[in-house]
Amino acid sequence: MAEDIQGFLDRIRTEGIEKADAEKEKILSSAKAQADAMVAEAKTKAEKIIADAEAEAKLAQAKGSAAVRQAARDVMISLRQDMLARLQDFVKSCSGEAMTPELMEKLIIDMAKAWREKNPSGECSVEILAGKDAAEELQKKLSASVLGSLKLKPVVKIGNGIDKGLQIGFSGSDVYLDFTDEALAELICEFAGPRITAVLKG
Repeated sequence: MAEDIQGFLDRIRTEGIEKADAEKEKILSSAKAQADAMVAEAKTKAEKIIADAEAEAKLAQAKGSAAVRQAARDVMISLRQDMLARLQDFVKSCSGEAMTPELMEKLIIDMAKAWREKNPSGECSVEILAGKDAAEELQKKLSASVLGSLKLKPVVKIGNGIDKGLQIGFSGSDVYLDFTDEALAELICEFAGPRITAVLKG
């Protein structure tokens, strides 16, 4: 009888241990699976955070580079405009000083000779628009000049808006040749502008 009880107790103990071991293995397996899932989820999240950070850094770098390039372009444009404005003021000042009555007289005569070569016959007038200061002196000079031998009658008028220099027109033509300080400055700056840009670009 005692042996039956002992055997029964041993069997209960064995079954209990086996059941406990199985339960333990089940718990461990479940815990390991949960741990693996948590690690995988954490790894996925970490990779996403890193990828987002890298993308944001690249975007910020691209925006920064674009901003720097735009700022450089703006500086170059501003510098070019400033240099052209200074050049125009300088050229206008020099042109105004260079346009003495003597130079203007020579210019008018040279233009009249060139015009007469293309229009050899008939009398006509050459109209000169000049600033107030130069108009009277030009009238005196041209009245006694070679224009008479070219059969060109000089008509000198004060040109509205003309400070320095002059405009020359011939009868029968609506075109005036513009030698004012404004026109000369604009012409020279138009010629110099691309060269200034090339220098600034290096």
